[in-house]
Amino acid sequence: MDGPPYPVALRLYAIAESRWPEIEAHYLPTNILKLSPATFCNAVYAWCVLHMDPEQREKWDLLLEAPLPGMEARPTDRQIEDEGAAFMALLATDPQGRGPADAGRTGPG
Repeated sequence: MDGPPYPVALRLYAIAESRWPEIEAHYLPTNILKLSPATFCNAVYAWCVLHMDPEQREKWDLLLEAPLPGMEARPTDRQIEDEGAAFMALLATDPQGRGPADAGRTGPG
């Protein structure tokens, strides 16, 4: 992740809010509300993945780290330029990969 894990933290706080009785009961006698925000998120995360197998956990981690709705990552100018260059290079190559697609043509089109 390139920046702070804000989507992850937001999702973990939302899970804690919606499943609070179960999470709180799991951590008795500790008052997890007194933990630092990072430790609190770690506790909620640990509760969430407690009974997941590795494959389920990997899929869940990807969902947890996904951009929030409406906040999808936008490509950088460099990524746009690189994709455009790759597309133009593809257009300039014939299907057999032998160079320019219009090689050997004698007229337009």
